[in-house]
Amino acid sequence: MNDTADITLPHISVIVPLYNDSSHIGLLLESLLEQDYPNDLLEIIIIDNNSTDTSKQSAQKFPVTVLEETKIQSSYAARNKGIRHAKGQILAFIDSDCTADAQWLRHGASKLFTESADLVGGQAKFTFSKKETAAEYFDSLTNLALESKISRGVAATCNLFVKAEVFDSIGLFPDNVKSGGDVQWTHRATQNGFPLVYAPNAVIYHPARLLPELLRKLYRVSIGMGQILISKQSPKVQIVRAVIGKLKPNRLSFIRQLNAQKGSNSMNRKLIRIWLTANLCRFVMALGLSRVLFQRPQKTKP
Repeated sequence: MNDTADITLPHISVIVPLYNDSSHIGLLLESLLEQDYPNDLLEIIIIDNNSTDTSKQSAQKFPVTVLEETKIQSSYAARNKGIRHAKGQILAFIDSDCTADAQWLRHGASKLFTESADLVGGQAKFTFSKKETAAEYFDSLTNLALESKISRGVAATCNLFVKAEVFDSIGLFPDNVKSGGDVQWTHRATQNGFPLVYAPNAVIYHPARLLPELLRKLYRVSIGMGQILISKQSPKVQIVRAVIGKLKPNRLSFIRQLNAQKGSNSMNRKLIRIWLTANLCRFVMALGLSRVLFQRPQKTKP
């Protein structure tokens, strides 16, 4: 059944924060410009967040709007600038290192109306390098579990559709956090009665991360987790407990179970390497959480 049938297509603004990602932004924009969606109902907004490489220049080669967020170094501040500029009835969010399936916009937008929802999160599929490293496998096994997030009433901005009126009602993303602002904001939206649903046919593709990139990502995420706890005025002992928890290594049986649930036969050959990668990642996250203990508390802006 075609879930886009008999739906009046809305105007969509696609919003993409950009920071030092010249190797991916062109691929993303090509996938967005090749969408099975009317050009006159689509605007693509790129917000450069103080890139020091040629990312902004790469984006400017395409027929898209390129803005700059220079005051606050945060992907959420960049997204907020795009939201303020957007004219669409629906705002679609995707990350600069992703690419979109040709019918991503159609499936995501139509789900908002067929399910009477205000927010829709789609599916993320991983792509791998030729080497298919242990880090890439671990990334694919543990990250971007978008359906699971949505079942808990939160979603990620790598693949998110939102009716513009929701931002009018509850405000913009928190712009003073490095990571986790999408979880905070979507939780606030669902708690305020705006329905969030999952659209498995709204697919984006994300390259699985190599080890250095994966460690940087998890370090940033763990800092964001700590900042969220601080913003909620959680006692610091709670962060200390989280640090201790991350220092406890995963068992190899846990990795075997993950692989049985979500992995593939090719991953079986690298289970030990995946297990070692998992525990290195836990250590890096403990470092990120520990860093927050020595920072001054910040109040989260709505």
